[in-house]
Amino acid sequence: MPNQRRARLKLTMMTLLCISPVLASWGLYRSGWVEGGRSYGQLLPTEPFVASRESGWPRQRWALVSVEPAACDSICQRRRFVLKQIQAAQGEAADRLVRVRLQQPSVVAPRSDENGVVTLVANNGLGRLAGRPGYYLVDPLGNQVMFYPDSADPTRVIHELARVLKTNNGLG
Repeated sequence: MPNQRRARLKLTMMTLLCISPVLASWGLYRSGWVEGGRSYGQLLPTEPFVASRESGWPRQRWALVSVEPAACDSICQRRRFVLKQIQAAQGEAADRLVRVRLQQPSVVAPRSDENGVVTLVANNGLGRLAGRPGYYLVDPLGNQVMFYPDSADPTRVIHELARVLKTNNGLG
């Protein structure tokens, strides 16, 4: 009898040991103590980006999109510089990323300049984007992913974008 009791106690202890991580994680989740992941940028709902259907859109590549006015002021110039630095800081993954400038209709014709920046004329929905000074991250499938305001710390954006590109290595 003592051996049977000892065997049951061992089985009960092993069962509790195996179930305890599941119960602990469920309890922490239900209590609200553990929050979801933290993103530096604003995570956007998964839907196609406004200009991703335009001709000239870079297919199968990640895009950093800047919505720019007709006349580029100092804020716009700084944003261009920051986007260039973000792309350059990606190292090997920099060629997976392209910078896109969206401008008002009748300002410019779609083109790609010598620095690899694609300039597009967005005919649909640009007004909705123009009211938010900053830049967007768009995935290779044309879906919006993140929004970063102009006041965002470029170093934190670089690190976050590096994680996104590393995690999604098979995409784009």
